[in-house]
Amino acid sequence: MMKNKIYSKNQIYAIIILFFLFVYTLFSFFKYENSIENGVLVEKKVICQTCRPYTKLSSGIMIKEGNKTYNIKLDYGNCIKYPVKSKIKVVYDKNRDIFIYPLKTPNYGKIYFLGILLLFSLIPWSLITNILKKV
Repeated sequence: MMKNKIYSKNQIYAIIILFFLFVYTLFSFFKYENSIENGVLVEKKVICQTCRPYTKLSSGIMIKEGNKTYNIKLDYGNCIKYPVKSKIKVVYDKNRDIFIYPLKTPNYGKIYFLGILLLFSLIPWSLITNILKKV
């Protein structure tokens, strides 16, 4: 007697991976929002600039606070706005000891994309294909 499976083994793996990616992305987003809300807006002097127009390579600037240097990741468009010795307004989160460049509009794209993929992965495709084969 053959048992009908709702999900294939590969689909279960995909659901698990997408679920963890979705949760990690949500966690990172809320961590960023918490840092922006509870952090202190300060103005710092740029000591180093590394801007790369390619999306695979990260761009950013470096600032100094006391004896410690901090790397702040920026997209290429924002990175070129802050050459060495210019001033940049950043948020300092003392709980995490990091500086963050506050975005005017948060990017929800990853959350939406992973959420939609997760919803589509929950559709029992093997069950649907079996029903369609019978029709």
